[in-house]
Amino acid sequence: MQKNVKLNTGWRVVCLALACVFSGAVCVIPCRADVGVQPILPGGSSIKPEGETPIQMAAEKVVMTLRQGTDADNAAFNLDLGDQGYPWLPSPYFPIVYLAVAEVAADFTMANPTSEAVSMTVWFPLASALENARWEEHPADDVVPRIQNFQVSVDGIPVDFTVNELPNPQGEDKPPLPWASFPVTFPAGKEVLIQVRYVFFPQPTAVDGVGMTLYYVFQTGAGWAGPIGKAELEVNMPYPASEETIGAMPDGGQVEGQQVQWTWENLEPGPQDDFSILLLRPERWEWLQAAQTNIRNYPDFGQGWLILAYIYERLSQGVWERGHIIPDFGETYQRLGVQAAQEAARLLPGDIGPHYELALLYASALSQNPPPEALQPVWDELKIMKELNPEEAQALEPNLYDILEPILYNDATATAEAAGWAADNATETAKATLYNDATATAEAVNSACWANANAECTATPIPSATRNLSMTPPPMPTEAVQAAARKEVQGAIIGAIAILVFVLILGVLVVRGLGGGADRS
Repeated sequence: MQKNVKLNTGWRVVCLALACVFSGAVCVIPCRADVGVQPILPGGSSIKPEGETPIQMAAEKVVMTLRQGTDADNAAFNLDLGDQGYPWLPSPYFPIVYLAVAEVAADFTMANPTSEAVSMTVWFPLASALENARWEEHPADDVVPRIQNFQVSVDGIPVDFTVNELPNPQGEDKPPLPWASFPVTFPAGKEVLIQVRYVFFPQPTAVDGVGMTLYYVFQTGAGWAGPIGKAELEVNMPYPASEETIGAMPDGGQVEGQQVQWTWENLEPGPQDDFSILLLRPERWEWLQAAQTNIRNYPDFGQGWLILAYIYERLSQGVWERGHIIPDFGETYQRLGVQAAQEAARLLPGDIGPHYELALLYASALSQNPPPEALQPVWDELKIMKELNPEEAQALEPNLYDILEPILYNDATATAEAAGWAADNATETAKATLYNDATATAEAVNSACWANANAECTATPIPSATRNLSMTPPPMPTEAVQAAARKEVQGAIIGAIAILVFVLILGVLVVRGLGGGADRS
């Protein structure tokens, strides 16, 4: 038994090492840390009746408070890379750590307008599973992530609840959904206060690593009689509410300090009324806060402005790779990045860095097939870069063309390429025409002379027209074409490494299987 444990542990270490090699090999270019399948993270929701009922929801008040995540939070949710779509990585070595959680306090004032008491079962969803859920990105698990620390009370008295797994409305092939249910009696002509408390993780944006979304599902409250008399929702954030920290939110929000509030009267909730707000991830705010504090303390520190411009530039395009500005946050950060880079250029007149950041920021905001006047700011900054430091400008220029190349390839470019290919074909046709019997005879004589070093013979000149065509050097590729060629070569290398590592891992698994079979025998 001890031998088996050691053997299994050793192979785990080998597999882990190979996985690390694979990650290092693939990440020759910057990799996104959260690339892959994202779980459907639970959000908030209204309570739901078991069926038709005369009970009304007179008022609903929801307070969502975003705070820093703790070890206890992450342990409670127990989400790992297996949930994220990486079943081949051992989860104990690669836990997912969530840096922010949302605490929810929802109070529901229920009214019974009838002359008789009504007893019924009230339901509450423990997972976000309706219109906002991205089930197509959820792994084929039997259990979905759910809210934690769920508590419910009726008129201030805690009540027990039962958890049931019910069919998923998105389809039979989707995992069943957890619901909490609890009994409530509504006295005739009186109001009852139902309070629920729970915690959930915001859903991170999958591709850019900048934002995260808080959800609240109002439509589950549509089953109560009549509209919701008054619905209030409040979001408390760990940073000031501003265009830098809120990427997108519903209309009508009242912003004050670190809080945003909404109020709706006589709400008849449907799917279109479900709430979502896109917020900046707290760790990204820490980047900004540190850089902004630096320039507030030292407003004439040029490098401080340059650092701030760099952070804005990365956040405007997504933290994992450069490209075009991302939705929601992108335009704001691009504009603020330009302002910071311009201030850095003023304070650092001989530094190439601010002009490089400006060129990247201008390029990232260009639309497809931009007119020449839109491109001019990019060329102006590139020209300044070359004047200040030609060698460094040459080294940085490919990064700029990586952004420009996709948007500059338009119909005119394709037509020019087609014309170039037609010219090449015409050249080849001319070569074939000029390559006649005399040329072939001359080349044959020349070949014989080179083959016999002692032979005394005179090489026959090849006709000049053919020689001129064959000796004409091909046109030098543009920077964009060179960059594309480098990418193709790099992609081929990465692909070869990935295949090699896959074969190695497969071999390890086969050997491990054989070893296990030998131990069992």
